[in-house]
Amino acid sequence: MDTFQERLAAMVPRVGVARDTFASAAERSDHRDADPYVDRPMDPIVSEPTIGDPNGADELGDADDLGIADDLGAADDLGVADAIPVIAWPVETPTGWSDAKTGTDGPRYWDRLILSETARVGRYQRPVTVVLVEIAGLVAIGKLWGPRVAEHTLAAAARTLSKEIRTSDHIARIEPLRFGLLLTETTEIAAINFVERARAACERDLTMGAEVVKVAFGWASPPNGGDLADALALAARRLEAELAEL
Repeated sequence: MDTFQERLAAMVPRVGVARDTFASAAERSDHRDADPYVDRPMDPIVSEPTIGDPNGADELGDADDLGIADDLGAADDLGVADAIPVIAWPVETPTGWSDAKTGTDGPRYWDRLILSETARVGRYQRPVTVVLVEIAGLVAIGKLWGPRVAEHTLAAAARTLSKEIRTSDHIARIEPLRFGLLLTETTEIAAINFVERARAACERDLTMGAEVVKVAFGWASPPNGGDLADALALAARRLEAELAEL
């Protein structure tokens, strides 16, 4: 009976395979030195338990090893991030009695305060001044550095304004970027000192976004026997005029 090697040698011409392809490492040693990587015995195949769906999350979890994560992380460089819509900031208008973002009173408190002060001014003819303060540029801050930075800047402005008023005065966030201040026993002329002092304090405390953030003021006092609503309207017009110049 033919040996296996003889039958194998007979098959070589038909399949076109060189005989020493099947030779052992010892037989090939006459032709070349043994390659430790080619000639070493095969490691036994050990099956490992499969965790999870082999076609699902586990394959996605190997993205780092395959370099896919780096490609996905380069979305910014490819301009993909620019396609993500940016939510305008601020997204809410204060509505309550107090404002949690700034620690000041809210628009409902402000409305009640204006009603009570209107009655007081009409009865006792005591001086009072309303000051409107707009923190301009916070929308740009939100787009450049994110809403958290914009909210921090808004809260910092509120703290600065609060430190500049007296305990008898009032401050409320009445619009997304606007504060209303009521200075009791203060004439319009005397309020100029407060405005300049508060403006300088805001410029000092908001240095981080000084190139973007601008603080505008508008203030007015009702004439003798006048309505506080008239003073509010005049302060708003003065504020808009100053905003137009920024």
